[in-house]
Order: sequence, then structure tokens, then C-alpha cells
Amino acid sequence: MKFVDLLYNYIPLIASNIIVVVFFFFFKKNKEKESQLHKDEVAKLEAQALRIQMNPHFIYNALNSVQSVMILKGERESNRYIGMLSKLLRFTLEINTYEKISLKEEIEYLEAYIGLQKMRMDPQFDFEIKTNLPLSLTKYDIPPMLIQPIVENAIIHGLSPLTQRNGFLSLRFENKDNAIHVIVEDNGIGYEKSKKQKSKVKKIHKSMASKIMKERIDIFNYLSDNKTSFSIRSEIKENVEVGTVALLKIPYE
Repeated sequence: MKFVDLLYNYIPLIASNIIVVVFFFFFKKNKEKESQLHKDEVAKLEAQALRIQMNPHFIYNALNSVQSVMILKGERESNRYIGMLSKLLRFTLEINTYEKISLKEEIEYLEAYIGLQKMRMDPQFDFEIKTNLPLSLTKYDIPPMLIQPIVENAIIHGLSPLTQRNGFLSLRFENKDNAIHVIVEDNGIGYEKSKKQKSKVKKIHKSMASKIMKERIDIFNYLSDNKTSFSIRSEIKENVEVGTVALLKIPYE
């Protein structure tokens, strides 16, 4: 009887301890949730800021190329180039208002962008875009202009300095190992050689485009719980650099 009485006396204490533990558990969980939401909001704002940075970066390079087109191509081709450029600029500003766009939309954008770059270069280069993906993966959402800086670097740093051979750019989309493989390959001067270019303009251009792309991939991975990765290497044949191969892997569930 004494044991029962003793137990009865301790019930309020035990109950209060349980309530404290439960309250602490939910309080901690709520704080963790609030902290995670805060981190997510910060990441989204950072992603938005990086998208905004892409606009002036792209517009500056696009407008900078108008002068060379006018000199090399003449008035008629310049007018055509400016018309194509205005459409691409509108497209650029529009897609960058979205957090994500479909891979299909990104590919359409890249096709227009490469066509414009091809027009301004002399001599021009050839290119191909191959999409070996099921329809469902072309609808996969990615941040807008995620691939564009890779293509831009291939053209400006790989193909543009070419003098001994015609340039060729290959952009391929493949489904491998539960990931979308985006392969950007050019037959330009090679990655290692392009890094040694002494032009100050090119150094600034490269550092900005590459830095923005890396940060956008990091934020995309954080917000989407993804493990997208990027790698780049020189293509070597007979101990000579004959181009660059860049690979962007975007895992999907």
C-alpha cells in the first residue's frame, strides 16, 4: 500500500517531466524548422541575385559583339544580327524571372544563343545539338541559363582563338546512371592552353562566368537536395591539345 501511495505521489512529478521533455522536443524541432526555412529563403534570394547578375554579364558580351559584326559582316548582316540579338535578349530577361525552366526550354535557348554566336564569328564554326533523352527528362526543371556559361566559354575561350582549323561545337544530352549528362565538346585550343591566355578581358570574363555558374550549381544542389556536378578537361591526341570536353551531371530521382 505504501508503494502505491508513493507511486501516486510521484505521478504529478513524472507527468510534469514528460510534459517538459515533449515541450522541449517540439520547441527544438520548431526552431530547426524555422532555421531551415530561413536558410532556404536566403538560398532562394542568393539564386535570384545570381540570375540577375547573369543579365548584365550576358548583355554586355552580346552588345560588345555588335561592333565586330558591323565591321566584319556589313550593314545587311548587322541588321539581321541585331534583330536576332533583340529576340534573344527578350528571351534572356524573360526566363531569368523564373526560378526554374524545363530542360527543353533551356535547349531552345541554347540553340538560339549558339546560332547568334556563330553569326558573329569569322570564320564561322559548325555545331550540333543532340538530345538522346526520353520525353519525361526534357521536362525536367533546372535553373535558367545553367548550361549557357559552359557553352559561352567553349566558344569564346576555345573556338574563338582558332586560326589553323575550322571550329566545331558539340552539345549532347544523354541519360546515364540516373543522371542527365550534358556534354559540351569543342575542337578549340584546349582547356589548359585557354587558361594561359594573357588577355585581361578574357580573364575577367572567364572568372565571372565560371564563378556565377559554380555558385548557381551549389545553390541548386542545396534547394533541390541534388548532387549536380561539373568537370572540364582538355581533349588530348598524340600529346597535343585538340579541344575541350566539359561535363555537367544532373541526377534525377
